[in-house]
Amino acid sequence: MAASVLRRTLLVSIALFPLISLSAASAADFNWNGVWAGTNPKNKRETVITIAKGKVVSWHSNGTAQPIDAAEVKPDHVGIRHKEGATVWITPNKDGSVSYTWSGNGQQARHKLSRRS
Repeated sequence: MAASVLRRTLLVSIALFPLISLSAASAADFNWNGVWAGTNPKNKRETVITIAKGKVVSWHSNGTAQPIDAAEVKPDHVGIRHKEGATVWITPNKDGSVSYTWSGNGQQARHKLSRRS
């Protein structure tokens, strides 16, 4: 029985490998440079994040600059830490937009950002 479960797990892993590899490859090719903007449909807050030369240049919420304590731009995500402790995590979507997740004060907000022209 254990061999059967192991065999099924192995087969599923092999079947999913091309999908996982494709996701990693597309994330590795993702170009973060630009202005990313979007509005949260629940609280109507507008987020604008500017990334240039692989660095987070600015982060605005409803037009107000947010103080950045630390930021990193990686092939598969962007992470930002607010000076007051909140965090932002951004990951690429297949359609060219990005998913934005803000976490702080025991709360979380998510929405989509798109590259501005």
